[in-house]
Amino acid sequence: MKRRFDAGALNAVWTSDITYLRTGEGWLYLCAVCDGQSRRALGWAIEDHLHTDLVEATVAMAVALRTDLPERVVLHADRGCHTPARRWLGLPAPTAWSA
Repeated sequence: MKRRFDAGALNAVWTSDITYLRTGEGWLYLCAVCDGQSRRALGWAIEDHLHTDLVEATVAMAVALRTDLPERVVLHADRGCHTPARRWLGLPAPTAWSA
């Protein structure tokens, strides 16, 4: 990718990241997925843990928002331990993911 997240088309490249939020009751984790071209937030989830379901819920929201997806969307993430890199997410579309 060479850090080029705008591939010139919607739904070609999505980026994902997790932000740690300190609260008075402990830590919360905000995961977001953005489209590389429009930079629009497509999905997000907040949990009190760093498990893969946080990322899966975020990607599921993005897929539900963008119903007209190509066969392949590149999902760029930092590959932290909580990111299901190179793992099929079990979602109906798109059919291929890269992390």
